[in-house]
Amino acid sequence: MQAARFALVRRSSGQSLTVLQAGTLLVNLVTREVSCDSKDVRLTAREFSLLEYLMRAPGRVYTRTQILEHVWGYDFDPNTNLVDVHIQRLRKKLDNAGGSLIETIRGVGYRFKKT
Repeated sequence: MQAARFALVRRSSGQSLTVLQAGTLLVNLVTREVSCDSKDVRLTAREFSLLEYLMRAPGRVYTRTQILEHVWGYDFDPNTNLVDVHIQRLRKKLDNAGGSLIETIRGVGYRFKKT
């Protein structure tokens, strides 16, 4: 999947984008393809959902509870590290020399960095 094949296209309602972009990261919501630095990135269904959730509101901090409820449909279990593990996997797949796109807000949760 090359970055050149993407275009920002609004649906007929004019409200939603079919492609989310942050720097060199492109997420096609229709084909569920992800590329970073013009390289394909393979994500699991949960990783894709997590990335989409965070990217839809850059700069907004989401708690682990909010992420669990939205991405997994779970109520919060204080002993689970499910969100932390998936965030770590996403970072490994997406991070480049420029730093992390997903920020940890200590004691609160996570946010997608505004670009």
